Amino acid sequence: MTSFLSRLLGKLVTLREGEGATALLMFAYSLLAMTAYTIVSPITKSKFIGDLGADNLPYVELGAGLLIGFLMQIYSAGLRRLPRRWVIPASQAGEVGLLVLFWFLFQTGSEWVSVAFYFLGMVLGVLLISQFWTLANDIYDARQAKRLFGFIGGGASLGGVAGSAITSFAVERVGTNNLLLVSAATLAVCILLVSAIVRHANVTSDLATASEEQGVGAGEAIQLLHSSRQLQMIALVIGLAAIGATIIRQQLNMAIAEVTGPDSTDEITRFLAQVTLYVSIVGFLIQIGLTSHIHRLLGLGFALLILPVTLGATAIVMLFNASLWAPAAARVLDTSLRYTIDKTTREVLFLPLPTSLKYKAKAFVDVTVDRFAKALGALLLVVLIKVLNLDWHQLSYASLVLTGLWIYVAMRARSEYLKTFRRSIETRAMVPTAVRLDVADAATIETLVEELSSASSISMA
Repeated sequence: MTSFLSRLLGKLVTLREGEGATALLMFAYSLLAMTAYTIVSPITKSKFIGDLGADNLPYVELGAGLLIGFLMQIYSAGLRRLPRRWVIPASQAGEVGLLVLFWFLFQTGSEWVSVAFYFLGMVLGVLLISQFWTLANDIYDARQAKRLFGFIGGGASLGGVAGSAITSFAVERVGTNNLLLVSAATLAVCILLVSAIVRHANVTSDLATASEEQGVGAGEAIQLLHSSRQLQMIALVIGLAAIGATIIRQQLNMAIAEVTGPDSTDEITRFLAQVTLYVSIVGFLIQIGLTSHIHRLLGLGFALLILPVTLGATAIVMLFNASLWAPAAARVLDTSLRYTIDKTTREVLFLPLPTSLKYKAKAFVDVTVDRFAKALGALLLVVLIKVLNLDWHQLSYASLVLTGLWIYVAMRARSEYLKTFRRSIETRAMVPTAVRLDVADAATIETLVEELSSASSISMA
């Protein structure tokens, strides 16, 4: 049976002896975990919109941006008290229990339940992804990761398609509330999968410790940002992307509430699930078909401009079009591009930084800056919607202003990247042979060749 699995999977991924069963289990785990979350995600919004209205969403987004880090600290502290092999299964059992609990609570019709469930959905989004990659990094070493992470992570793409498809087709038959039980049942299967993976792979490291974010405190991270212009540019790019996404998400939520009416919970759930389905499909196609070609042929600067230009273009469309497809298309394009081309491009921006600096500051820039920017975006929306009384069309004016600022920052980030790259080679902070040419664009390779040629000339002299 093991030999058959290895031959079957060997057509998709390079496997060594004994890797087939674990790789298949990890693929199934990523698929089902993302399926469970993708079922929950549109429900968090539809229930909130139905009970409190789309224009109040920025308040909970603001609160989530401020509280989610604190909640994750409590979560990590609690898990450190558990035996190593039960960390992920126990936390998933708690997630299953919470989903079932909210199924009961929604029967009461209380508005606070929708607010609490929105918070739960945001925490689940962080936890499920973090738990999967924590386990993957615990099982596989660096060489295995290069061969296998693309395959096992591919399950998440299919999970996004599966979860949104299930929600789209089942919501009218079983109702929004009962979909929570479907998600809970899917997560329950994940518990069995993780237990089997831990036994089969003979995991030896401390999962609770590994699950904590590595990095530095906020004070030291801010000092590092002050000392590195390249880190400042990366932080600005990440922050502007988060704010732009927050605006588009709010426009879609307000538009669907206006078109369907706030009481059409099942219809809102179905529509948002369909949007997620298109996001998953388009994102998967972009990742496998465009990302690497854009980096190699069109360069880092072009890749950095794709998302802000798309934001500006869709903002103009929404200003002059009242149809629901306009914010839906903006959401599909923004999310699919942000987690494919833009995400990969932001990783390239870290390339020329000294290794010690990357390890110290990357977690802060990737996670904390993103959370802070989302909270800032939510605060901006509160002012625009509650104080200035802008409708979802008029929110595009904020997107256009953001687009201009973002394009300027993107061009500065590309320029600073090349300066830092050249400086890192000159000061030996980065070894030229360590540069990953598979993610480097033409300008990076050209700079690398120039520096190597210069070093060769000095050596010959």
